[in-house]
Amino acid sequence: MARTWTCSRCDVTATFEAGGSEQRSPTGWAEHGGEWRCLGCRRAEVAESAFDGSQDGRSARRRLALTEFELLRDPSASDQLIAKRVRCPTASVRPVRRALHDAGRLRPGAEGAARRG
Repeated sequence: MARTWTCSRCDVTATFEAGGSEQRSPTGWAEHGGEWRCLGCRRAEVAESAFDGSQDGRSARRRLALTEFELLRDPSASDQLIAKRVRCPTASVRPVRRALHDAGRLRPGAEGAARRG
């Protein structure tokens, strides 16, 4: 029996055929309050949340929020990969990773990913 997920925000559907790999959910998807969100919508929600408040620094808040999201979602990803996902310079990722690590929000060992290419 195929397993299907539908994003409650954009209605995109992902289906895994029976007998295929046993995944709990599609990569990057998350369940919140009984509703599924695809990775694209999760990123969009993070970006939109950075737009609350003043127009000053809006772009920087968006970039920071997305960088934090991507680091928390995939802490083992290299700084280069995170920068590519967020569309920012690699050097912008390092201080965010360090701050999350220092705050105890990244698991130990994730800081080493910053050194990988």
